[in-house]
Amino acid sequence: MRTFIAIELPAEIKKQLGNIARQLSRCDVAAAWVKPDNLHLTLKFLGAIDNTLLPQLNERIYRLAEEHISFDASLNGFDFFPSSTQPRILYATIHEPEPFKQLAQHLDRLLEPLGFAPEAHFTPHITLARIKSSKNLARLQQQTADLALLSPFSVTAISLFDSILHSGGVRYHVLQRGLLRQSDR
Repeated sequence: MRTFIAIELPAEIKKQLGNIARQLSRCDVAAAWVKPDNLHLTLKFLGAIDNTLLPQLNERIYRLAEEHISFDASLNGFDFFPSSTQPRILYATIHEPEPFKQLAQHLDRLLEPLGFAPEAHFTPHITLARIKSSKNLARLQQQTADLALLSPFSVTAISLFDSILHSGGVRYHVLQRGLLRQSDR
């Protein structure tokens, strides 16, 4: 089973990003666009795991969720991995990334005893497309630079997903969800 731990996005954010992706795809860039239903913010990619690890992963997700308070976040633009000069990934950026970084670092500490190596560098992001060539890339970069994006959303849970390949592409399925503590506001 191929798995990852991520933040689920609200339907309205998925819809907005899906509309933006459709608009950007008109640039005729050679890219594989992520379907709106599959949009998420990955905290940790686990890869192929044995089913026997699920109880331990579930316990750690609950522990992580119990120790963190839900928070508000917002998207604020677009960028490219590994760089804008050699882009392979187009992604939506996070306005205040620190709460996501804290979650990812804590998750690394919890998962290291299970054999998962800590991330060397974590940048919270939402992947929109995987770029396959430089065809019309300048046009895509101009379009993303011209787009304004300020989309607030609430982060209330951490989820363990599995990734299932189908004839129509990949589908993600939530295996476990840990609810973050509610703030005392």
